[in-house]
Amino acid sequence: MLFRAEASGVIAISQLAHAWISGQLLHAWDEPLSQPLLLAAEQHDIGWIDWEIAPSFDEKTGRPHLFRDVGASSHAPMWSKGVERALGAWGSHVALLVSRHGGVIYRRFTTRHRLAEADAIAARHYLETQGPKEEAWARALGFDEARLARESALVAFVDTLSLALCGELPAPIDIEAPDRAGGMQTLRLVERPGKTFDFILSPWPFRESALTVEGEARALPSEGRFPDEASMRIWLEAPERVTFVARLAAS
Repeated sequence: MLFRAEASGVIAISQLAHAWISGQLLHAWDEPLSQPLLLAAEQHDIGWIDWEIAPSFDEKTGRPHLFRDVGASSHAPMWSKGVERALGAWGSHVALLVSRHGGVIYRRFTTRHRLAEADAIAARHYLETQGPKEEAWARALGFDEARLARESALVAFVDTLSLALCGELPAPIDIEAPDRAGGMQTLRLVERPGKTFDFILSPWPFRESALTVEGEARALPSEGRFPDEASMRIWLEAPERVTFVARLAAS
């Protein structure tokens, strides 16, 4: 779960809603992409689904734990289960990309996951056990490393961009994305002065000159926190939702 401060208060956005935004972004990409790749971007956080339904309570913040504060000893097994779900539901291409995205996270952000030694062990176990599966799926699909690297980089790009649009990463921010020549390029995201969640992205990688994404979230109490875990559980059971949006333009 992540949190976005708006004029009306703080909203809580699930990892699955954030991934949904990632999918919306990749669907707008300015070149044809395979359906499994688009689906993988949209479902890359499927491993968090059970946790998001019943998140742990952070007594320090009075909120559900921010996803960054959950150690790998908790979420690495969840991610492995998510890969299994992706394989069973959609097949090896989607499972391969979801699995590789987990590998990107555990390799790139190892310090963050080492809240305890158990987290380092869990991250390493994920990499060691998923690697052979990824190799087998890639062979069966006939994918070379160039294709795998590009598709994984696209998922990583929209993941990072979505985090910024959801309020988790502050702008300005530079984000790496694949270019058409088979390399990588740096895109810069800047928020328009005086406007919230209204951004300029350059160079522009999407079909249309402007793009709006939206999702559903839960509004936190006006105090921005809960007095105890029981109050949070009641909030989780309530049906109320709010819509959030973010806008992107080339200029």
